[in-house]
Amino acid sequence: MRTHSAESIDTRLASPAEKLLTTSGDPTPSLSDRLDAFRSLGGNCEFGFVQRYAEVEPSGLLRFSYTPISDLIHALDTDFSEYGAPGDLRIETTESNYYYCASRRYNIWSNTAQAAGSIDIEELLSRQYARIAHLKHRMLVDLAAGTRILVRKTGQGETDADFARLATALARHGPSALLRVEEAGPDWRPKPVRQIADRIFTGHVRRFAPQETAWNVDLEPWIRLCDTAYATIFNVPETNFYPDPHADAMLFPERLRQHRGQAQNTALTSFARSVAAEAFDPNRSYVFSSWVWIPATSAPERILAVLGHDRLRSEDADLKVRDRWQRVWAAGRFRHGAGPAAVGLGMIGSKRDRFWASRPRLYQGSVPRGEMAPAPLETGLTQWLNRFRL
Repeated sequence: MRTHSAESIDTRLASPAEKLLTTSGDPTPSLSDRLDAFRSLGGNCEFGFVQRYAEVEPSGLLRFSYTPISDLIHALDTDFSEYGAPGDLRIETTESNYYYCASRRYNIWSNTAQAAGSIDIEELLSRQYARIAHLKHRMLVDLAAGTRILVRKTGQGETDADFARLATALARHGPSALLRVEEAGPDWRPKPVRQIADRIFTGHVRRFAPQETAWNVDLEPWIRLCDTAYATIFNVPETNFYPDPHADAMLFPERLRQHRGQAQNTALTSFARSVAAEAFDPNRSYVFSSWVWIPATSAPERILAVLGHDRLRSEDADLKVRDRWQRVWAAGRFRHGAGPAAVGLGMIGSKRDRFWASRPRLYQGSVPRGEMAPAPLETGLTQWLNRFRL
């Protein structure tokens, strides 16, 4: 368990774990409780989807919003006083053909989750005024209490000085912690967050979701980052993602396997097993993971993991990553009485497409276990020559 001094954290933040202890007698919050303690500061919609995929749906003023950091600081400095004031809001249709609610005063753009043409604009605008009035009050109360961990991704052109100004603007309201999230790139490994200043912490994920497809989340790094951040800031143990780390729910062959599409044209080819759901605890989540290697000469549309009847969260292969190992995984549950369930890999592609797979795993847990990638796969002439080595 990683901790910081009581002076730097414990006297600043009231722990949600303390509230749990008084209500349930359990001082260790669940993963869902931990993620519910975070609030987005409007980098874009990505962190809102992180919480959704983890089955957490908090009401946050900026959860599915975008605002430049300078406008966010101005909003905090003025207590969001003009956000949602008469005449501040307008409805805009974006390139994705969805309605967004934009603030003229603070340049906050919020996804309304309404497709263009699906609702009367005046009715939608009225709803947004009511929504913002309610959530603005809640946010100011949360900021004063200091019980939330506030999340902001680094954006293009945002500097250390910008984040220092943001931290100052937040401190004016109360003792909230600010988590600055940066991209680590494809070589990401789970690491603890670092405290870089009073109430400011930093951590990394492998990649950010593309701006135009914020739902395309690389979930495993986000889950691990939030868990270690919560544990560090609130001085509680990290989540035990693997109740029994030594026992796999099902054993798979360890050998390297090549998978090829079976269809002449693009279609789904399954490389999964059919398993009896009754062999699994329906109240627990399970994870299937496998390392995959996509050759540069292959062009599948999707490589994915499948597991169970109720899919909770997953990570497909990044099709831009070629000739190196990456891990795909899916977490889910099995329902008794629902018939057999699939566990394994799938590919959308044609018979011209192929990939290699190694180290398939199925075990109880929430996210994949940490492990090193297999050794680089030898291909082409090198592989052929090695057949003749003693």
